[in-house]
Amino acid sequence: MRNIIIALIVLTSSLYAVGCNKNESAPHGGTNTAAPSAASASASHAQAGVTPGSYADWCDEHQVAESQCTRCNPSLIAAFKVTGDWCAEHGLPESQCLLCNPDLKIQRPPKPAGAK
Repeated sequence: MRNIIIALIVLTSSLYAVGCNKNESAPHGGTNTAAPSAASASASHAQAGVTPGSYADWCDEHQVAESQCTRCNPSLIAAFKVTGDWCAEHGLPESQCLLCNPDLKIQRPPKPAGAK
């Protein structure tokens, strides 16, 4: 059983390390300041400047609002921790942890009428 747990931890860590990487030339926490090219811009992430909480503010990769996605923007973690909204076991905000809260429904806001 212990070997299975260790294998799962290693697998999870590996997947996290290669997971969401908006800037493909720098890993999470990297300091590459080059502007992302059009080819590297992912359709699964919100564009800069969208209104938080809007339809456009969505991370398709992690199925949460982009403005609240701690996996894409680790600098948000401290704010979630300060407010007591943190699941240390799974490394996510408690308000987004489907493992601890299986009945939790995180839904993308509706598309505005007339939007393409």
